[in-house]
Amino acid sequence: MKRKNIKFLFLYRGVFMDKQSTSTFLQKSKKKIWVIVLALLYLIVFGGTFYLYAFDRVPAEGEAAVTIPKAATGREIGNTLKEEGVIRSSSVFRLMLLITGDAKKLQSGEYRIRRGLTVKEVIEELKSGKGEVATVTVPEGYTVRQIGELLEKSGIAGGKDFVEEASLYGPLGYMYGPETPEIRGEGFLFPDTYEMPKEYTAKEICDLMYRRTDEMLTEDIRKAAEEKNLSLYSLITIASMVEREARLKEDQKPIAEVILARLEKDMPLQIDATVQYALGKQKPELTVEDTKTESPYNTYLRKGLPPGPIGSPGIAAIRAVLEAVPGEYLYYVALPDGRHVFTKTYEEHLAEIDKIYGANQ
Repeated sequence: MKRKNIKFLFLYRGVFMDKQSTSTFLQKSKKKIWVIVLALLYLIVFGGTFYLYAFDRVPAEGEAAVTIPKAATGREIGNTLKEEGVIRSSSVFRLMLLITGDAKKLQSGEYRIRRGLTVKEVIEELKSGKGEVATVTVPEGYTVRQIGELLEKSGIAGGKDFVEEASLYGPLGYMYGPETPEIRGEGFLFPDTYEMPKEYTAKEICDLMYRRTDEMLTEDIRKAAEEKNLSLYSLITIASMVEREARLKEDQKPIAEVILARLEKDMPLQIDATVQYALGKQKPELTVEDTKTESPYNTYLRKGLPPGPIGSPGIAAIRAVLEAVPGEYLYYVALPDGRHVFTKTYEEHLAEIDKIYGANQ
């Protein structure tokens, strides 16, 4: 008996299906299963991510200082936040920026972010722009009082208390010399350009600038000072006088050599800039009476170094002192164009003054 075109039938829910229909049914069932599995996985991933975004907090206390540079990517910001212990996952941070479209809304600046916030709260903080910063350039040679005025003009909150804070606060061991200076921080607030949050306190400003000083005093500078038998305190004090005296960089080393030579010979330094500092104001020209001002900073009346620096020296002035070798030159006089003429004897010095300014000077 021939069996042709026999169809095998299967019963499903009371309906007979042939083999082809069954195969199609099974394929559709598998697709549905995969759709369900993928949907469940999506819900798990999305739910977990949403939990980390909206509810999860890093179990930490305190604040983190976070810098968000201009044009920083979400990856860079996320990595910074994770390194500072603000968030747990950089990936979740980036994913939520993508989902919410907040990536372009983040504001650059210096932030102080409280640890223990959710990712959602951190993003809101970075969108707020509360990290508004001011760019403050501190010129070389500026005193603490001048820096304080500059900070106030720049709108930094701690500017008004800066002089008081810098007068007493000295966290670096080498800020302490044989005498007590008028202002402890004088000379150790490195002149540079700073990006500061406008809400910075006076102590935070001091810490920022002290750190920069400590960074700039590299190992080779410290070693060179030691070889020259100079403490860092003395180095900064001499460099501050060089910075305030020299109008041109090319004169810094020769002026440093005169200072070192006078120290060797136990001569009064007679640095005009120290008298200006003692007076508390900058005068276009000092009088003989000014040089008689009673002050430990007046190097016309006392020998040796003043009690401390008289301003913030730049790195060039510091290196000029380290490179200077005391020689025969003991005097100098300023020319109208800012340059200096150096002489070996007092007679030569007077002759140069007469030549430059006339016999009436």
